[in-house]
Amino acid sequence: MVSLTLVRRDAINTVTCPHGRAVGVWSLMSLSLEQVVKIAPDDASVAAGKKLMGPANWQGLGHNTETLWGLCRGSATYQVKVDLGNLGYHCSCPSRKFPCKHVLGLLMLFAASPNAVSKGEAPDWLSDWLQRRRSREEKKAARETETAGPKKPADEGSQQRRAQARESRVSEGLVRFDVWLKDIARNGLASIENKPRSFWEDQAKRLVDAQAPGLASRVARWATIPRSSPDWPLRLVAEIGRAKLLLCAWQGINSLDPSLRSEVRQCLGWTISQADLEEQGEHVDDTWVVVGQWIDDEDRLRVQRSWLVGRHTNRTALVLQFSAGGQPFDESIVPGSEQRATLLFYPGTALQRAKYFKREGTVAAVTSRPPGAATIDAFLASVAEQLARQPWLTAFGAVLHDVKICPRNEAWLVVDRENRGIPLSGRDHWKLLALAGGHVFDLAGEWDGHALRPLGMYVDDGFRVL
Repeated sequence: MVSLTLVRRDAINTVTCPHGRAVGVWSLMSLSLEQVVKIAPDDASVAAGKKLMGPANWQGLGHNTETLWGLCRGSATYQVKVDLGNLGYHCSCPSRKFPCKHVLGLLMLFAASPNAVSKGEAPDWLSDWLQRRRSREEKKAARETETAGPKKPADEGSQQRRAQARESRVSEGLVRFDVWLKDIARNGLASIENKPRSFWEDQAKRLVDAQAPGLASRVARWATIPRSSPDWPLRLVAEIGRAKLLLCAWQGINSLDPSLRSEVRQCLGWTISQADLEEQGEHVDDTWVVVGQWIDDEDRLRVQRSWLVGRHTNRTALVLQFSAGGQPFDESIVPGSEQRATLLFYPGTALQRAKYFKREGTVAAVTSRPPGAATIDAFLASVAEQLARQPWLTAFGAVLHDVKICPRNEAWLVVDRENRGIPLSGRDHWKLLALAGGHVFDLAGEWDGHALRPLGMYVDDGFRVL
């Protein structure tokens, strides 16, 4: 595997902003060519970036302990800059994609041919940009420090009235939704087998109007279930059953314990403020391995799903990031890397979703096997335990040790040492089979209760991003 080593400034005095985000500079970071591909906004950008990997497309290439730079020649000459402190970047081109093909091309070039980029002194146009970035970071940290102080007391009466108004609106919307579910049950699943996508989307829009966007997203996804597999009726009934359970939980919300009450509200679409998250969430310090990542495009919203595993705690975490209008994600999370960090887990009974609270130390390539389940039965037992705590979970991070994959009829299975198997999502896994080379390996992925989406593998003492 071709690797790229990015050297960061020594973090002697790392400063942490009030919300935990480190604004110091790190020491060492390793990226593979596959990992560079993962930060691209789409496949077209990857293809365009690869066309710029040749040194003939560049002039003035260079790097130092802080930055990587180059002038890309094309219809015009563009200044391309990468901050090795946090993988921030800038290009003078007018592209609306982030990162653009020029930034990707420069990173790919450095990954594939590091000797083509000489070490040197940064040009003035790069130094000016880096200085402005550092200045903005310092000003932002100062503003956050100021706003973290005492605030003007909120109008508790107004807040309470707004909260009661939303709860009333949600309750009214859920009553109408319950009638819709009963109509489906009364008419039978055969009546909805050929319903258009709008049948589900219209109901989802009604739930959005009722201020229950979390439940609306679930209902919108039901449109993909009918006729998707031979057992689609069972899958749809299970989803309807979970939705009915959520309605019952809302009706008795005041009798639930605080953690489960928080889960129900989050499932319906309530968000948690940063202040409440820091006060009620759980801080977990560990060396966190990014074992998998994929991006889901939902209309004009991109959702990045990153699965992390703690080396010492064996905890699994799901970090979600959202981007609208083609904007870059806030955090740079590279699959196949690991770093000492503190994660802040959202309050509730699931303790699955988390966000970075503080990142420190070295960001390095994964060179030893991540923690995981020894058998598939052990993994499924952990899934059952999570569902017992929170029955509305829809995805689970998985690292399966010592497995192999094999085709079975028109599907693929991942099989463990006990010859127990679960299906893989998708129909083409010949590349995964070839990478394994006939040997057992560790497979990381996302389990949705029906199939495992492969996201990464540990084989031959190295981690490969899928």
